[in-house]
Formats: sequence, structure tokens, C-alpha cells
Amino acid sequence: MPADSTQRAGISGPLLSSDATLTDPAQTLRQTFADAGQDHVFANWDTLGERARRRLVRQLETIDLGHLAQMQGAISALQEKPQRRLAPADTFALADEAFPFALAEAARAVAPVGERALSRGEVGVVLVAGGQGTRLGFDGPKGCYPILPISAMTLFEVFARKLLHARAHFGRTPALYVMVGNHNESATRAFFEQHKCFGLDEGDVQFFAQGELPALDAQGKFVMAGPDALWTAPDGHGGVIEAMAHKGVLADMRRRGIKFVSYLQVDNLQCPVADPAFLGLHIAEGAEVSLKVVRKQDPSEKVGIYCLDDGVPGIVEYTEFTDHDANLRDPAGRLVYWQGSIAVHAFGVEFLQRLADTRTQLPLHAALKKVDAVGGIGQAHKFERFVFDSLPLANKVVCLEVPRQEQFLPLKNAQGPYGPDGVRESYQQYWKQALKLARPEQPEPPIIEVDPALCENARELSGAIESRVIDTSQPLRLAQGSL
Repeated sequence: MPADSTQRAGISGPLLSSDATLTDPAQTLRQTFADAGQDHVFANWDTLGERARRRLVRQLETIDLGHLAQMQGAISALQEKPQRRLAPADTFALADEAFPFALAEAARAVAPVGERALSRGEVGVVLVAGGQGTRLGFDGPKGCYPILPISAMTLFEVFARKLLHARAHFGRTPALYVMVGNHNESATRAFFEQHKCFGLDEGDVQFFAQGELPALDAQGKFVMAGPDALWTAPDGHGGVIEAMAHKGVLADMRRRGIKFVSYLQVDNLQCPVADPAFLGLHIAEGAEVSLKVVRKQDPSEKVGIYCLDDGVPGIVEYTEFTDHDANLRDPAGRLVYWQGSIAVHAFGVEFLQRLADTRTQLPLHAALKKVDAVGGIGQAHKFERFVFDSLPLANKVVCLEVPRQEQFLPLKNAQGPYGPDGVRESYQQYWKQALKLARPEQPEPPIIEVDPALCENARELSGAIESRVIDTSQPLRLAQGSL
């Protein structure tokens, strides 16, 4: 958001006067960008029609030139890796690592605290869904991707049905806030409307768009996407906090009496939406931010690591670990830095509101990427904010280990273990194990699918199917209302 109030003001008159010069408001804006060394954004002004000029000015009014220093700092940090003073961080580790797994006893003991918060409507769910299905070869928002092996249920419907599962257990449906990007907001809204919000109350589903940031070329200049537009990209999942404040989400949460946020990514098929043990631990421990991690088996796995950085809890990218630290093992032969973040968090609404009230912005991170700019595709520095950078700002952070098979199955690529085929295979392996646990006497079905509204994990499946007759000789779909 521009720091100068003149830049924020709309330009109501024509942008081109009778002698083909800039009007005062546009001239002021041009001078502001020129003072920042970015006067090239007006290079095509004389050839633009009035609509194109208005389009350019409207976009430039949203650019906070104060971010330029942060952007340059992020580029420097990318080029000059910071020195880290790392140490392991406390985590509530799994009590049982064997299937069907058991969370830490401390987390299971306070699950009733989470259940009460859910039953009182004190929990809201933020689903981050700004991504497109481009890497999957899918034309549309990633949440619209059909993923389940029998019904072809989409990711969005999976999470909606997980919310229906929460309603069945806790008597209240957590309000759902879907963070989209400007590029996929209309398609996402239309998809939910087409499917009547998948059985959720329309009043309990809201959409809000994350912000966007421009890119810088090798000379530190804003990249142009065309003669009348800067090239911009979504500001990363860390933009969720600022977007929640600016788009009225935090205000709506306070109006509803929501005190805690369950934050998750739309591509993680196995992620629970309302985990009472995790929420209970967050509340009972008085945490402002909590996170879930899985145990890294391979030092080279490309996930951020929860640890202490100069004594402060946070997530450190795997690229910032030395080979020595990444491979460091304890006397039992296990990795010392094993807490792989899966981008699942719990937040206190008061904490998020404090960040908003103090206008605290999470740091920018730079990455050199291909961009489709004026003159063709080239390389430039893109910028993002990461939500895990909120951890060092919290007065208390709690970390809970969860089973990888049960809660971490992201759909990322067109091929491989995190491609559609790999995800469906892992999904079926888990639920076939769960069915074997519940019905050891029955043979394995060729294909299995479990309705997310029926149950969320292997421990729930036995009770969900009870003594019902199940035919495992055919593809098996266990669904709510069909058993």
C-alpha cells in the first residue's frame, strides 16, 4: 500500500490533457517513481490510450515503494547466505511410531480442550488455495483437481467434507476462509457456487485474495508485463496475515467469536481440518503459534526444519543448513534436525490482530525465476512472504509431531510420489492398512476410497464401519450414509 496519501487517491479526471501532457495526479505519481529510480514504468505513456493509462495508474497506486529496500535486502540474503547459530527445538514427539500411530500423550490428554473450542464455535479454518494446477497439467485452481481414486472427488470437496465430519463430531461447523489469488478468485468462487458449497452453509464460507508483489530485474528495476502493467505475482502464503486484516477476515472472526485459527494448505490431501489434540495443545500451552512437523528420514528432503535459530524458534530452509548440520545424528543414529514442517499451523486470533494493529510485515524472500516480461521470457527476482516467519514474533510456540502417512500427503507435481498417481497410491496404502486393522479377516480390496465425512484416520475407521458387511472383492468406497 503506498505510503503517500496522494498516490492512494483515485484519479477522476482524464489522464491526458489537451496538449498531450500528464495531468497533475499522474505527474505526481510519475515523479514519485522517478525519485525511486523506477521512471521506466512510464516509458510507454505517450503511446497508451486513456484506458491503458488508467489501468497503469491504478496498479502503480497500489505499489509500496517502501518495499524496494526490503526487496534489495532479500536479494542480498539470497546471494550471501546468512550465518546461522542453530540448535534443536523442543517438540511433542509421537508416542507410538507404528501404525496406526499415537500422538504425544500430552496432546491426547488435552484433546477435550480442543473439542470444547470446536463445539463452542471458537475455531475458524483458513484454507490456503491460491495455487493453480499448472504443474499438474491442469487448467484451473489446484483445489478443483479431481484426486480421489473412485469418486474423483476434488481437493475442495475433500476439505468441505472434512468440515462436515467436524460438524458431526462437535456439533458446529468451523467457518471456512479460503485464501485465493487474484488470478483464480473468480474460478474458485464459481466452483463453490456450482457445487452449492459442497453441503456447507454459504454464510460460513468466505473468500479473500492474497496480495501481489512486483519483480525486480538484474538492474533492480520493476519488471513490466506489458506497456501498461507491471509483472506481479502472489506474495506467498505469508501474505495471509496482511490479507486477513485488510479483507475483513479478522473482523469477521471476532464478530463470530472465533479465537483460534486452523491453518492448512489445499494440496495436503490427508490433513485434518480441525484436530482437537493439536488445537487442545495449542490452547492448553498458551501458544500464540503452533505447528505440525513430520520426522525427516532423509537429510536431503526439501522441507523447512523447525529448530532454534540464535535461540529463537523458527523454520530454517533446508538450503540454509550446512552439510554437517543436515547430516548430524544422535547416539541412536537418528537425525538431530528432524522436524520437517508441513505448513500446518494453529494461530491465536489475538496474535494475528496484534500483528495487524502494529502493521508488522513478515520479511520478504527472493528467488530467481523465469518471468514472462516485455521482450519475452527472462529471469528476474520474485518475492514472497512465508507464514512460518511469524514464529519468531510469537511469545510462545508449540510444535507437535504427526504421522507422515496419516497427515502429510501433498499434491505438488505431475509425476513422482507427490504427483497424482503417487498421491493416490500412498492414499490407498494408508486406507488399506486401516481396513486391515479394522477387518483383519477380509482380503484387501483392489481399490479403496474413504469419504472424508466418514472418518479422518485409521483409528476412527473401526467405529465408523462397525459390524457392517463389506465386499472387498470389488473397488470399495466407504462413504457417509452408505454403510
